[in-house]
Amino acid sequence: MPTENTALLDAEAGPDVPPNEMRKLLKETNFTEREIESYYKNAITEGGSDLVLSRSEFAKLCYDSGIRGAGMIERMWDFMDKNNDGHVSPYELVKGLSPLLRGTREEVAGFFFDLYEVDGDGELSAAEIISVYSDMIHVSKSDPGVGLTSAQKERIVGWVDEQRELNKDRGGKLDKDAFVQSVRSMADEIGDKPPSLYSPRSLLFLFLTMWFEVGTSYTYFAVGALADRFKERYDITDAGIGQLTSAYFIAAIIGPFIAGVAMDSLGPGPVNMGATFIVFLGAVAQAYSDGPDMYWLLVVGRLLVGFGGDAAPFLTVEMLGRIFPDYLGLMAGIRNLVQSTNGFLSFILLPMWAANHSQVTDNAGTTFALWVCAVLSFLSFAAVSLCVFMLHQEKSAAAAAKAEAQADQAAIMKNIRALTRATTPEIPSDWTRWLLPVSFYFAAVGIQAQYFCALAFTSFSVQVYTNKFGTSASFASFATGLINLLAGLMGPIMGPLSDKYGKRAESLAFFSACAAVGFLVLAVGPSSEMTVWIATVLFAFQYGFGDTVSYVSIRFIVDPSRTGIGYGIYSVIGNLITTAVAIVAGIIIEGANGLTNLCWFFFGLLIFGVLSWVIVAVLEGSRSLLALPCEDIIETSDDDLRIAALTSVIGSNKTK
Repeated sequence: MPTENTALLDAEAGPDVPPNEMRKLLKETNFTEREIESYYKNAITEGGSDLVLSRSEFAKLCYDSGIRGAGMIERMWDFMDKNNDGHVSPYELVKGLSPLLRGTREEVAGFFFDLYEVDGDGELSAAEIISVYSDMIHVSKSDPGVGLTSAQKERIVGWVDEQRELNKDRGGKLDKDAFVQSVRSMADEIGDKPPSLYSPRSLLFLFLTMWFEVGTSYTYFAVGALADRFKERYDITDAGIGQLTSAYFIAAIIGPFIAGVAMDSLGPGPVNMGATFIVFLGAVAQAYSDGPDMYWLLVVGRLLVGFGGDAAPFLTVEMLGRIFPDYLGLMAGIRNLVQSTNGFLSFILLPMWAANHSQVTDNAGTTFALWVCAVLSFLSFAAVSLCVFMLHQEKSAAAAAKAEAQADQAAIMKNIRALTRATTPEIPSDWTRWLLPVSFYFAAVGIQAQYFCALAFTSFSVQVYTNKFGTSASFASFATGLINLLAGLMGPIMGPLSDKYGKRAESLAFFSACAAVGFLVLAVGPSSEMTVWIATVLFAFQYGFGDTVSYVSIRFIVDPSRTGIGYGIYSVIGNLITTAVAIVAGIIIEGANGLTNLCWFFFGLLIFGVLSWVIVAVLEGSRSLLALPCEDIIETSDDDLRIAALTSVIGSNKTK
């Protein structure tokens, strides 16, 4: 999954990459086409137009990043300047940084062999490793110049002798192939293993994350599930219900945008805590307002619920990406299952909770149901807070352990990551930070299109099913709710399939086409319940895949350091589209042949969504993060860097 370690500027303009170099880099590195274009766009030196980096410019970049070790800078320069012409071209830069950003274990090992191998004879000696390793530890003037201890040097000599003994069939040489094989074996023995999905830690986090959106689900749907009770409680008409819905979506335009921008600076955990707490305050205001004279407080509550609640989905996805980086698709699917199931159950349970008195519209029963929503919202806030606390404790414990037992490894990682940052194009802090790829805006339209059948259309579905197809009102309500339930059940299946096969834009286009066919069936199909069943299943397929994959797709399109901005802008675009669609749909349904025309209207919108995803697929290309299976999205791990640097062999300078 994309992380901040691989943050590259999106390239929408700038110098073109020579086709032959692009072909070679796509074949020889694990970068995407956009990432390669980004390097070529941003590799312009201080001199102006020459797309090369001189030795002095390279040294200045390193020095400005805090790297003072001349020996280490020289070794990195030799590694980058492959043709020894005294300059690093964009091609050499991309090729050189590939193992540091998108390197497999073997490629990382090959990088360290080249780094350690000083004299050019094709094999490593203990003296070479000692020299370069010392440079990697002491990278700044503030570092103590004690060098490696005698014990550490002895371990290096012993390890080299051992490897030569193991490679007698190769003449006892520690060449590149032998070094890579040795690193691979060490990684299999001592490398960090991803936590099991069935470990107590994973199961606890999974249980907690399942509560993240429970409060939002019940609090948001309370107005729809208890519509008659709300009318009686506040002495309002359908227009008043519409005002409450509008209040939610007005706040939903602003809240997620602010949350997204904050997420890029603070991370998803703290922002999700704030969002769920705001939803809790909205639920309390909603429950406390118990009559017409407190209708204003109800509106305030709906504004708060929209402000925080509409940010919850992408904040939850981002937290899942950090808690379960190896199972994001599955976790996104489970999140969809839980959220959709709660949405379905809210229309069943809320009326049941409210009906604890004999009168259907009894105000006390309504108050009880709304306070249950407030309690559930607080539980969501508590679950998010506990997750954030646990993640913080894990991070602190890991940092303390490394600081105590692996001081040299920390210095190595600081050095390597600093060298990477020194030569990696950075996202500017000015207004250009807000310039997102063109494909993002088409994706935003495509994502919102997949919500039409689940959100906008459901406002009219009961009327369409009963009046156009002659179903009962209870069947129409059940079919509408079934879309969410079936979509949720499909989530845990759709997510892993997306991870395994990639092709997310193409898949989203296909499932949007399924929903389009569903509206076509409603427009031209016979007036029977079977027509409704067919459309419901097609809608569920599209919603099940779309709601699982759509938010994740933003992470793949937008630079990881600007994902929050992407989510925020999408929320603004999406809610504006949904509001406009609902207004237009309301006008259409009032016209002549309105029910059939409404189905054609949504059919056209879904076709536009299909075309949007096709355009995204073309713009992103076949070697984009959006298109690649997760196993093909290579990211250099700190674990591989430490092992390939031989830190486990050499040990800390505190080791006796």
